[in-house]
Amino acid sequence: MNINRFKKNQRSASGKYKGRELEITITSLTNAGDGIGRLDDQVIFVPYSMPGDEVRIKVIQDKGSFLIAELIEIVSPSVDRTVPSCEYFGECGGCDWLHIPYQLQLEVKTEQLSETLRRIGGLAEIEVEEIVASPKPANYRNRIQGHIRDSAFHFMRRGSNKLIAVEKCDIADSLINKRLALGFEDMAAGKVEISVNDNQVSVVPLNAKQATGMGFRQVNTEMGIILGELVLDSARGGEFTSINDLYCGRGDWTNAIARCLPETSVLGIDAMPENIALAKSRAAREGLTNVRYLQARVEDALDKVKVKNSFCIVDPPRAGLDAAVCKALCKRPARELIYVSCHAATLARDLKLLTTGGYEVASVQPLDMFPQTSHLECVVKLRASKSK
Repeated sequence: MNINRFKKNQRSASGKYKGRELEITITSLTNAGDGIGRLDDQVIFVPYSMPGDEVRIKVIQDKGSFLIAELIEIVSPSVDRTVPSCEYFGECGGCDWLHIPYQLQLEVKTEQLSETLRRIGGLAEIEVEEIVASPKPANYRNRIQGHIRDSAFHFMRRGSNKLIAVEKCDIADSLINKRLALGFEDMAAGKVEISVNDNQVSVVPLNAKQATGMGFRQVNTEMGIILGELVLDSARGGEFTSINDLYCGRGDWTNAIARCLPETSVLGIDAMPENIALAKSRAAREGLTNVRYLQARVEDALDKVKVKNSFCIVDPPRAGLDAAVCKALCKRPARELIYVSCHAATLARDLKLLTTGGYEVASVQPLDMFPQTSHLECVVKLRASKSK
């Protein structure tokens, strides 16, 4: 085994364990994807390891209550460990679970979600539905971002600002990989997004204002369709007089709901003017007269929105809902609230506020939007409690 691929840039650290080489057994995985081992009363986080691995590690940070280590050698692999198919695994900062069989990934994500809801959200009695597996565990990403240097495409190395040149990516769409193989002799150095849409591949330079060439969309097309259908089914099933799509992005769900429910008043709110402009233009092209858009931060706009007894969708960034948003949603509870999240910890935090402020959880549906990584998408359906 080439152990050098597991070497990471060492960062300054202090403490008695810094620089020590140890042998430990990995017993579990963190929500961030690292393996967890123990030394006496110390918790140790080890990237690219998995439960059952016996590993030799080097401590690179001693935080007192926990240690961060780099993997030097797999002394004895877990019986479940699989051989990663990607030659860049352990160097590239992308996939962290290529060494874990896909079915086990699904089981671990479900267990971690349940544990996070219990520990942070206080939701011990909530049953998590069976996770929806991705139809494509590999070659599912419809876009990737990286840097062009010396006519080659580069990803960032894990835990550093250094680059690694790649000629293929195991989780990128096959059309993107064909473009990677051609090289980039005609392109200037800089950050780019390579995306595929309608079987056409584009390479778009990015800057601080243009964070993504396509605007926000789910990176896993097939799972994005499944997610959208879950949201639409909930909107169609309640005979709501008004529907509010908070954090609506480019209006994909907003316009789809307006199209399906022409007699229902639909509102989309988003802070980005580019998103609102695109959502409005698409609605106009379709002739949708029952949808309107508001460009504003959700926390600034909710006091002007008819939330009580409506159907609301919240799909916030990874940081979750602003405390003011939770407060406003609890002050005038929606009849039904759909919370779409890609970060279990902030989801659990917000659910604790919502369930103590006027809502009850009806269902929790995890979806594997990001195979071969520790990330997870989740759709939670909440209803206003009878006391409200």
